Amino acid sequence: MSTAVHTRDAGGAAGPAAGHERIFEIAPPEELLYSISADGSRRFMHPVVRKGHYWHIRRRIAYALMVLFFALPLIPIGDHPAVLLDIATRRFHMFGATFHPTDNLLLAAFGFGVVVTVFFVGSTFGRVWCGFGCPQTVYLEFLFRPIEAFIEGGPTNQRRLNKEPWSAHKLAIKAAKWGTFALVAVLMATTFVAYFTGWAALAPGLLHEPAKWTGALFTIAAVTGLIVFDFGWFRDQMCTIACPYGRLQNVLSDKDTLLVAYDTARGEPRTRLHHETPGVAAGACVDCGACVAACPTGVDIRRGLQVECIGTAQCVDACDEVMRKLGRPTGLITFTSEREQQGAARRLLRPRNLVYLALMLVAWGTLGTLVFTRADALVEVVRGGREPYRVLNSGAVANQQRIRFTNQLGQRQRFDITVLSPGDATLVVSESPIVVDAEKVVTVNAVTTVPQGRFHDGQATVRYLVTSDGGYRKEIEFLLLGPYDSEGRDR
Repeated sequence: MSTAVHTRDAGGAAGPAAGHERIFEIAPPEELLYSISADGSRRFMHPVVRKGHYWHIRRRIAYALMVLFFALPLIPIGDHPAVLLDIATRRFHMFGATFHPTDNLLLAAFGFGVVVTVFFVGSTFGRVWCGFGCPQTVYLEFLFRPIEAFIEGGPTNQRRLNKEPWSAHKLAIKAAKWGTFALVAVLMATTFVAYFTGWAALAPGLLHEPAKWTGALFTIAAVTGLIVFDFGWFRDQMCTIACPYGRLQNVLSDKDTLLVAYDTARGEPRTRLHHETPGVAAGACVDCGACVAACPTGVDIRRGLQVECIGTAQCVDACDEVMRKLGRPTGLITFTSEREQQGAARRLLRPRNLVYLALMLVAWGTLGTLVFTRADALVEVVRGGREPYRVLNSGAVANQQRIRFTNQLGQRQRFDITVLSPGDATLVVSESPIVVDAEKVVTVNAVTTVPQGRFHDGQATVRYLVTSDGGYRKEIEFLLLGPYDSEGRDR
């Protein structure tokens, strides 16, 4: 059955297309994505920037995050940048500390902390993260769109330029815009690669020996292409179509979750200025469409909470600006919650959030404790060789092992390992003392020999003492394998 579809005008307000209805065999506009026109084509957003209270807060956060992104690989802390994810040597330098792949508990605590924090933030603050801190919003709204506005002009000029036939003038403007996008993307991509290589190695390598840095060049090219595609063309569809966080909100949110909402009781019925009906109480909303025109994803917040809303509060700034001009109270669109909309007080402390908060404290507290109580070294004993054990001609049982020494200090350490018990056990190490440079890992081979009589049910426990000239001292217990008894049931 045909459905009458009213297309939205440039400001985003719904209205008949060219003064008459257009009929399509598709769903009505309230069932369409804002980034899709009624005929199914892509609708590009050209939001009008409203420099209100929340916009200034977002700008300060955005610039701080951009500076942080470019500065972290440059700021030296100790002998390394603030953040260096050195995959080649399997070492991760984070703010003066060095982590290794063997730091499994640290990785588990960090991962669990991130997941629980996402749940807590999503349940408490909704999509405020999306609008104020997400890199997609930060770079699109405060870097790429400003560049576009500087070169092409404001939203009206951009739409006019896009509709013009191709000419030398239009080609020059578009080339300037996309060329600038590409330069910015190259800088961002190169900085991204520097997180894994360090600028000290990357910059000279690219300048003087680019042939030896083909992997880095390929990564820079690929990331540059993705950045240009995302911020130049895909844009808001990353938030409304690709990103799973908005869909996750349906699970995380409740009646007390913070959201951007329109005060329907105060705003309705909408009445345009100079069109008020005598005897009919007019709502505060003048149906100007400023809130829709300012939204980066094209949301009409007056239709209620929608998954496309990313919480930028541009509609709040736009509406407040209109209300001030009309001499009316602000807050027709504001940050609130579903419970507050129903006239009750918002509950910050509720069972779900208390559970998330407790888990956050456990996760991040565990991570902090593990980091600040890290030993000067990490020593691990694992089995080695192709056979579990070997019975020697003397009757003793030998176990081959591999001992891994991780030096977590910023200076060289010399390690020694001896057997504490049993007293008649012997240990032979491939090298002694074991010298491990600062923040390095060394693995040595070892053989522990124990008399056969020490084994019970095919097992014997041995204790080692590991010491270093750096003050490290630790006892390690290890389970040796051997014959069950004199009957040799497993031989």
